[in-house]
Amino acid sequence: MKRIALFSVLFLYFLVKAQTPDCNQTVWSTYDAEKIPKGVCLPNGYEFLYVHTATDINGDGLYDFIFNWDKILMRDGDTTFVSVYVQNPDSTFSHFRTFNNLFPTYFNRYDDNYIPQDTALIPLLRRYEATSTPFRKLEFKQDSLIITICLDAKSDLRTVYVYDKNLNNWLYKESSEVWYEGGGVSRDDLEDKLGPTIDDFTYFWWNK
Repeated sequence: MKRIALFSVLFLYFLVKAQTPDCNQTVWSTYDAEKIPKGVCLPNGYEFLYVHTATDINGDGLYDFIFNWDKILMRDGDTTFVSVYVQNPDSTFSHFRTFNNLFPTYFNRYDDNYIPQDTALIPLLRRYEATSTPFRKLEFKQDSLIITICLDAKSDLRTVYVYDKNLNNWLYKESSEVWYEGGGVSRDDLEDKLGPTIDDFTYFWWNK
């Protein structure tokens, strides 16, 4: 998630408009500007937030393009998307999937004292039960999609999905609770709450 306090200060420095008249390739960080393949475009008003290390998700020997993207100016209730473009034999890229459930709904703050301007969002905000963003980390490692979220004040929940060529989707593999102190790990079978596919992933798994 973006750090809003920093965003206003660094906006003009990091915002780069590397685009043609018909292709929006605006990026949040100059670090990602040269990583975006020709022809991968976003809707106007959106930007590339983060480009993941290229990896081969489907085992065809070609490295695929994966990135997070969202609105240039995020407001409470907005969504951070994750898109996967698979590489073709001719080195072009084709859109494969766009996820809208891998990041929590955006809020400026998640603590109990924060009141969104749109008060209709309050019930959703309170469901997160967090004092800061519940998102920790998202990783794509070959055929594995790994997402880590804040579980409580002392631990995180790490869930692994593995790509299945026959279904063209990521299937639930396992979840682990990881403690900050002592490096402890425990395995949890949460397939009934976070599976059977990545489409079933939710930050509200405990309430399913």
